[in-house]
Amino acid sequence: MNITVFCASADKIEQGYFDAARSLGEGIAQRSWNLIYGGTNCGLMRIVAEATLAGGGKVTGIIPRCIAERGVASRSVTELVVVEEMKERKQLMREQADAFIALPGGWGTLEEITEVITLKQLGIHQKPIVFVNTGGFYESFWKFMEQAADKGFVSGAYQGLYQVVRTSEEALEYIAGYEPRMVCPKYS
Repeated sequence: MNITVFCASADKIEQGYFDAARSLGEGIAQRSWNLIYGGTNCGLMRIVAEATLAGGGKVTGIIPRCIAERGVASRSVTELVVVEEMKERKQLMREQADAFIALPGGWGTLEEITEVITLKQLGIHQKPIVFVNTGGFYESFWKFMEQAADKGFVSGAYQGLYQVVRTSEEALEYIAGYEPRMVCPKYS
């Protein structure tokens, strides 16, 4: 199974976030699953990739040339794919994934995970999507989404598009037991 993980490339963050990323990588390897991630040697991306590799797992990094040219592409992964632009990176990550996990991150993480939620809402895929809410990281985001739903911008019909968990182990257990359920695609 290929697990695409979206997460921070930031290095100056609290240790608990690194611990969660390490735990996720170890869990992916223990299950003999494969990691697909953004291909850098920075932040949570580096930690989840290193932990997966250390556990004997396979790791594919997919990185756009403009980022690779900045000298932050990982050289220790099983396979490094350098693409021309972010759009191609995201498409390959989505196509190769059997499941998606979001660890804490910034703009890129949020953009990538919300895109896969939107595509699921549109009925383009039925893959599991999980947020690991390490230390309550995503709480403000959920409040924003509750407000959007309260004001009629997000339909209650789309609840269940993703799962929110506290730990990496819970994320992996959810994926292992995932049963796709039909969601009424938007605009149908």
